[in-house]
Amino acid sequence: MKKKILAISLATLMAVSLSACSSSDSGSSDKSAQKTTEKSTEKTTETKKETKKTYESILTDYTKKIKKATPGLIKEYKKDSKGVTDMNKLAKICNAKVEKLAKITNDGVEEMAKVMQENGDKYEIYESWAGKLQDVYTDYAGKIQDAYMDSATK
Repeated sequence: MKKKILAISLATLMAVSLSACSSSDSGSSDKSAQKTTEKSTEKTTETKKETKKTYESILTDYTKKIKKATPGLIKEYKKDSKGVTDMNKLAKICNAKVEKLAKITNDGVEEMAKVMQENGDKYEIYESWAGKLQDVYTDYAGKIQDAYMDSATK
C-alpha cells in the first residue's frame, strides 16, 4: 500500500514539475503536462490491478511455498533425527520442522485477512479461503509427520 501511495505521489510530483518548468505562454506545454499526468495515472492504475492480491492468488503462492519447503524439511528432519532414539526428542525435531510450514501458512492467512479488510468482505469468505490453505498445510505437515513415524518405528 505504501508503494502505491509513493508511486502516485511521485507521478503527481513529476506532473507538477513539468508544468512548473513549462513556459506560461505556450498552451501546448500545458496540454503536454496534462497528458503526462493522465498517462502516469493510467500506468499507476494498471500497476494496481496487476499487483492486487486475491484470495486465489495468495492460496496459489503459499501452496507453492509449502510444497517447495516440505522436501527440504523432511530432509532436515531425517538428518537431525539420525541416531536419536528418544521419542520425545524425535517429536520435538518433527514439531520444529512442522512449525516452519505453519509459519508459511500463517503468513498466507494473514495476507488473506488483509484482502478481506481491503475488500470489506464477509468473514465467511476469508474463512473459506484460509481453510483451503490450512488444508494444504495439514497435508504437507503430514508428510513430515510420516517421516517422524518411520523413524520412530525403527
